[in-house]
Amino acid sequence: MKNVIILYGGDSVESEISLQSAQGIIKNIDQTKFSATMQDIKDFDVKSINKEALIFIAVHGKDGEDGNTQKLLSKNNIKFTGSDEISTKKCWDKISSKILMVENQIPTPEFQVISTNQKLDLKDEFFIKNNSFFVKPNNNGSSFGVSKVDHKKNLEEAVKEARKYSKDVIIEKAYNSAEYTVGILKGEALQPLEIIAEDKDGFYDYEAKYLSKGTKKVEVVDKTIKKQLKNIALKAFYKHGCQTWGRVDFVYDGKDLGVLEINTVPGFTEKSLFPLAAKMSGINYQELITNIIEDSL
Repeated sequence: MKNVIILYGGDSVESEISLQSAQGIIKNIDQTKFSATMQDIKDFDVKSINKEALIFIAVHGKDGEDGNTQKLLSKNNIKFTGSDEISTKKCWDKISSKILMVENQIPTPEFQVISTNQKLDLKDEFFIKNNSFFVKPNNNGSSFGVSKVDHKKNLEEAVKEARKYSKDVIIEKAYNSAEYTVGILKGEALQPLEIIAEDKDGFYDYEAKYLSKGTKKVEVVDKTIKKQLKNIALKAFYKHGCQTWGRVDFVYDGKDLGVLEINTVPGFTEKSLFPLAAKMSGINYQELITNIIEDSL
């Protein structure tokens, strides 16, 4: 029986969601195949780990998706779930990821980088030709520090909010028609989902993700958009060098799709987007856990 250590928590703003993910995994893991325990990453000592064990990384955000844990485990020849250090770093750093997507002709919303101490120049062509924006930290998750800005006079305040989480800030042209997400599992794209926030003028922020009961997550039925979503998601996932599992998030402006980001350790509670997409693809929660573990061995 394989020993699995579910790593969760940490000091990230996403630690509570990470705990919920870990609890879902240990509750539903196939106990005929795996012997599982949970461990908070704050108490994790790599030297005390049996090198035959597999680490299921359920740490969201800092330490789970920035490549640090992957680097530590690889250095000590300990197997773990998901993508390696290099690919997680590429996805975690939004600026690096955006540049990679542009270089590889992967559609993504037009953007502007506001570096540390750099001031906004609203006379720049990017701000002149666009009217609606998303302002976000360069590296963070669960939409912390993200603002939707429909009036340019509010951009300064949004940049200030984003800098609470990251020194460098990225400003994207807003695509306001729809939001989609595509899970990737073992080289296959799962059923794409459309995310419909309860507030029609809002977006899929922290409240919509974890607190609102009105957020809808529905199957994409349009065959053309579904095919495009799957194809682009797979290209984005593999151009970043990702492995085993992850989630690619999209926006749509009524004409074009754009990749927002790749999540290498997406939310994994029973109600999270990735398990829901798997369920709609015919893979239940326990089977999903088994698939991820076995593909990582």
